[in-house]
Amino acid sequence: MEQIEITVRVKESLEDAIEKLEKAGFILIRKSKVDDVYMSQLVDKLNNDNIQYILSNSVLLRYLNQDGEEIKKITYKNKKFDKNNNLLSEKKVSIDCQDLEKARELFECLNFRELIRVRYKVFAMKKDNIEFAFQLVDNLGLLLEYENTNDYAGKSDIEIEKVKCKMFKEIHEFGIKTTDEMDVKKAEELIYNKINNL
Repeated sequence: MEQIEITVRVKESLEDAIEKLEKAGFILIRKSKVDDVYMSQLVDKLNNDNIQYILSNSVLLRYLNQDGEEIKKITYKNKKFDKNNNLLSEKKVSIDCQDLEKARELFECLNFRELIRVRYKVFAMKKDNIEFAFQLVDNLGLLLEYENTNDYAGKSDIEIEKVKCKMFKEIHEFGIKTTDEMDVKKAEELIYNKINNL
């Protein structure tokens, strides 16, 4: 199954954005804390021009605390991009893992090293079939992720782009202030900032 998501940069406070959604009938359905460790065998080859390639050859060790429940997973994300580096869709492969430290040790034995650590808090809001997830990301700021849970396997790039533009428009219909970006990539941006000491 291939899903579509957009991630936008929010240009207002979390409190103001949540208040707008609450007035529109959204309710807070979930609070989470996420600690993602991306590991790769290609860390030594990392430069400004190959961040996306190295991320696509990485595994993700995810620790998630969702409303007090701990969830631990190892994930691989197979992302499909267009020629302009815009995310079209992704297919995730995840397995539950009760011991992430042992998993990390195993990957280190296979010459994987930490590429980047991404930590953020999630505030998920829902109304009808729309779910928006605000992400307050350490060293990056406030983002909003909107996932479309339909299967887009086999759809053309043009069809996917139309759906993403519709999703972007929906966010603005609720008055949320954002930049024009539709595909803010947390790990990629944090790696770029780290390489360039930003």
